[in-house]
Amino acid sequence: MPTALTTPAALLASVPDLLDISDSIKIVAVAEKYDNPSGPNSRVPEYTVPQGPPPHAYHCSKVETSWTQGFFPGLLWLLVERRRLARDSVYWGYTEAQIARLAHRFQDGFRHMATDAFNHDQGFRFQLSYGKGLELGGGKDADARTAVIEAADSLVARYDDKVGCIRSWDSMRKVGEDDVWRLDNMHEHYLVIIDNMMNLDLLYLATELTGDQHYAEIATRQADKSLPTHVRPDGTTYHVVDFNADGTVKKSMTHQGYDDESTWSRGQAWAAYGYAQCALRTGRKDFVAVTRRVVDKFIALLGPSGVPEWDFDAPKPCAYDASAGTITARAMQMLYTLLRDDEPEAAQYYLARGFRLIADVLRECKTPKASITDGVVDFGEDGWETILQHSTINGNRHSPRKIMDHGLVYADFYLVQFGNEALKMALEEGGK
Repeated sequence: MPTALTTPAALLASVPDLLDISDSIKIVAVAEKYDNPSGPNSRVPEYTVPQGPPPHAYHCSKVETSWTQGFFPGLLWLLVERRRLARDSVYWGYTEAQIARLAHRFQDGFRHMATDAFNHDQGFRFQLSYGKGLELGGGKDADARTAVIEAADSLVARYDDKVGCIRSWDSMRKVGEDDVWRLDNMHEHYLVIIDNMMNLDLLYLATELTGDQHYAEIATRQADKSLPTHVRPDGTTYHVVDFNADGTVKKSMTHQGYDDESTWSRGQAWAAYGYAQCALRTGRKDFVAVTRRVVDKFIALLGPSGVPEWDFDAPKPCAYDASAGTITARAMQMLYTLLRDDEPEAAQYYLARGFRLIADVLRECKTPKASITDGVVDFGEDGWETILQHSTINGNRHSPRKIMDHGLVYADFYLVQFGNEALKMALEEGGK
């Protein structure tokens, strides 16, 4: 544990690329390119074509079948926030109204999905988009507030008190294995994935907005249940747990990692971030402890480059997952907040380690800078529309959708979120 304390402002200054104006150009230019001027946006940018020839443009996924709809409008809301926090880090020609309008354009395309959750991802969809817009608008957007509460209600509808969890998926298919997790036999399985931890904060937010404790109680119950079922004794994590109807574990496995007993790096990241959020909401020390255990294991498993491989146990060399890095770095920021009063040295360690992780990701994965000349956007060499490359959605050999080594919207989302939170910490420090 380091003895010299490093301030948030000094750490922020040590990673200048974290506040790159180019990032704002890419986000807004992508929004303007893919916005449908003739009607609602039925598709939202998600990832670049893996290992394809340049230009590395976005693939836009259908909002009706995707789980990632909230990230891109969420990026735009983060850019609104960035502009307020550090005006010089956003391209001078973009107004707040312009960026906010684009955020509304992309989130309006899935507004109708708030009342019917076909999986557990309502937090990803609605808290990052409508929830962030509600926050930045001072809580005055009535429809955003309604959307957040409706999304929370639809998430609660997927909760089973006997299992103690929200059902993540209604089905799961593994190529080359028996098709045993089907829609027509849902009574025989109950699939809960570690990503579910990321959607619990939507329920805490619903309690904050309504005063109804039922939402928060369900979130805490699920966090309690996942402690022994998804987090292994050594601090690594399972991706998928299939529960029996009585809440006992039927099978622990993966769907996106290398192997059932391996450590999928983004699953490790989801656990770190999700438990850090639960700790901030509840103040519970056991949630702080499990966050530290998961983060410490993540750090211990990093290779020489400092960027997480897509699965820490996959045969080397293998593809990175930049998104696992940016997500976990944000979890380390939250650990700083959780620990700074009682354990200041530990807090400083996690904060500095988060910045180091971000610096490593930027060194290895940052795409060429974008620029604007006479109103024309140049995305830079090879036409990368994402801020980062080298993410991996799914590398599992049994996956029906194996997608590796590409740009990814949520890698960029958590990078920008980390930068915004770093700015807030530095401003808070300066105001003391």
